[in-house]
Amino acid sequence: MSNPDRVHPRLSTRLRGLRGRVMVAFIASASMVTLVLIASVYAISADYMQSQRERTVDRAVGVHAELLRWRLDDRHITGEQALAGLNLSTGTIAMLRWESRWSIVDADGGLPVVPPPVFDADQSDQGDSAAIRVTINGQPYLRASAPVDGSGDAVLYEFAPLLELESTLRMLRTILIACTVVALGIGAALGGWAAHHALSPLRQVARTASRIASGEQELRLAPSDDQDLSTTVESFNAMVDSLQHRIERERRLVSDLSHELRTPLTTLTTAATVLAKHRDELSERPRTALKLLLEETTYLRGLLDDMLALARVEAGIHRSDLAPLSVSELLNQIMSVHAIAPDVLRTHDPGLVRGRRLELERAIVNVLVNADRHGGGVTCVMVEREGADIVITIDDAGPGIPAADRERIFGRFVTASRSTAGTGIGLALVAETVTGHHGQIRCDENPGGGARFVMTLPAHEHVRHEIAK
Repeated sequence: MSNPDRVHPRLSTRLRGLRGRVMVAFIASASMVTLVLIASVYAISADYMQSQRERTVDRAVGVHAELLRWRLDDRHITGEQALAGLNLSTGTIAMLRWESRWSIVDADGGLPVVPPPVFDADQSDQGDSAAIRVTINGQPYLRASAPVDGSGDAVLYEFAPLLELESTLRMLRTILIACTVVALGIGAALGGWAAHHALSPLRQVARTASRIASGEQELRLAPSDDQDLSTTVESFNAMVDSLQHRIERERRLVSDLSHELRTPLTTLTTAATVLAKHRDELSERPRTALKLLLEETTYLRGLLDDMLALARVEAGIHRSDLAPLSVSELLNQIMSVHAIAPDVLRTHDPGLVRGRRLELERAIVNVLVNADRHGGGVTCVMVEREGADIVITIDDAGPGIPAADRERIFGRFVTASRSTAGTGIGLALVAETVTGHHGQIRCDENPGGGARFVMTLPAHEHVRHEIAK
């Protein structure tokens, strides 16, 4: 069962996005247009049906008044008898005021009781008022009147029921509300369709940028015939071309630096090594200077190697290609080469990652070396699968790292002290390598004491799925 606390924020985030805003705009536009049209249709229809009903009642009461005029010429007929001869519509009530008497009859044959508010004092004597809406026994009626004779002594009142008209208007309201719901649904569907197609070029740009970032630097967006998109496509391709040229320049710079720096450093190291072979021929002060020279050249060589490796990673220069790798096999090989006890490794065959073997091997070795130099040695290396990720956990036996420094240690030239022979580049190189493999690395507190480095890499099939999208 889904968790609503997770679904609602996700839905809220989608609605706040560009696609959500386009859909909301379509729905709002459809709502406004639909409401205006429906309100207009209902108002016009209701007014038309009301006016038609009023004209029908006015014509009917006029015709009945003419018929009564001929019948009332017979002095032997009563008002009820005269009204009974009228052909009244179903539910209609007829009332005749003649010779100061009221006669009442309805089409259903009953004699309804008409409340006094049905008549106004100033209109009951006129007999020519326009049709108005009244209520009799809680039911709506339309009252119309007409004089039976010219003297005004006889006036006919008819009450036409409005139940059918009210029922028709209710049905019309129901139909219009249903049309509103359908229109909103169509607006939402059109909004989703329009948003999907409007954002399709952006998704294509995102996929292309992701593939370029993963190493396909020759990839470009296809030219577009759409004038609104052609500028974006051209700008994107120009930007990628500029970045590629810059990367090529950085590659050449790294290559030149590697050659220019390694040659004098190799010469210096060779000279120091030759001098070291004649250490016994030197006095104490030159021997001390020679010792410092050997230490500094060793440190400088390690620093140069780490800096060049970091520069190659940042410039996108790789010594191996992306390929599916078994993390368990890679760790077994590393631990065997570096003489780490096999029982330290705990693996559950988590699967494969898509990476560069040499770079991942160097990153893991740097963490292991860091644990050996600063953390009292490696106590546990664990590999496990967590959803779409493969997690490598390395624990050491050292004093641990303060919470304030757990992010800082992945910066450049951050080291405990010069006495540890570290260059301060190792963990920065690890962070760059893991990030280049779409992963993450963090430093936590080891529950058993010491520091814990957690390296998270996406599984091989997850990487393929993301690239396919």
